[in-house]
Amino acid sequence: MTTPEGTDREAGRDTTGRLALAAAVVLGIAAVFTAWGAYRANLTSGVVIRSYAQQQALLAQATETYGLADQQSSMEEQYFLSYETNTAQGNVGAAQYLEYAMSDELWAAIEWWKAQPTATGPGTPFVEENPAFAALPSQQIVRTADDLVAQAEEKSALARTASAGKDRFELANVFFAVVLFIAGVTALVMQRRIQLGLLVLGIAMLVTGIAILVTTPGWATLA
Repeated sequence: MTTPEGTDREAGRDTTGRLALAAAVVLGIAAVFTAWGAYRANLTSGVVIRSYAQQQALLAQATETYGLADQQSSMEEQYFLSYETNTAQGNVGAAQYLEYAMSDELWAAIEWWKAQPTATGPGTPFVEENPAFAALPSQQIVRTADDLVAQAEEKSALARTASAGKDRFELANVFFAVVLFIAGVTALVMQRRIQLGLLVLGIAMLVTGIAILVTTPGWATLA
């Protein structure tokens, strides 16, 4: 015959067993999310590294392109100065040779400059108010370099966004790691009160970690 005390003990063992089972379920869920969070953090880390590497490559290319623009600009200025010098000295043949040698865009800029009033016009054709200035080869190269800088900034922004995402994945995994520890201890403890308290704490930490994970952009993608 089962005594009341025996019944209480059996009920206590059943409750303890159910709590241990619940802790095992929580542990399993936390383990799955830990693995997924680690996977996403690793992929996102790769995006950060690649984006920063691409940014540096683009900036190096932009620097080189700006250098080419400076060289082209110096050559255009030399053509202009030589043309003006020879024109002023009456060296018609040399001036005509320079006119044919320079680019159509440079000659268009010089023609605009020559048409301006001497007293109020700019000192050189290399001013932004010159309609032909933007078409000069040097300025085209500058725009190419500017585009490279803009692309580099986009890569930098992508890297910063990915880095923030990686930090969130890692933060979520911190919560999951704590849940794994709590769930493991819960399964070993035999006192129902302590078991229940640990289980509630573990579930709260699990929910917090999941909330951080699922509110991080790209958390559900495989790539």
